[in-house]
Amino acid sequence: MTTTKEELSERAQLVRIHEANCKIEYPSPDEANFRLAVMKKIGLAFGLKELRGTLITGPIDKTQQRPAMPKR
Repeated sequence: MTTTKEELSERAQLVRIHEANCKIEYPSPDEANFRLAVMKKIGLAFGLKELRGTLITGPIDKTQQRPAMPKR
């Protein structure tokens, strides 16, 4: 099966989106779920063997919050 230029472009865009999302230190639940969806799409698009037999679940309801600044 030949990969089209459009498919390659979509894959590259997904990877860039994922890289940008990974720089969010304390993602909100919505951001974490978006990151999870992008990771699933990348895994399927590239046919990653690590994805086979793995159950990636979601949605994420709660994420780690940014630590509060200490009071002075």
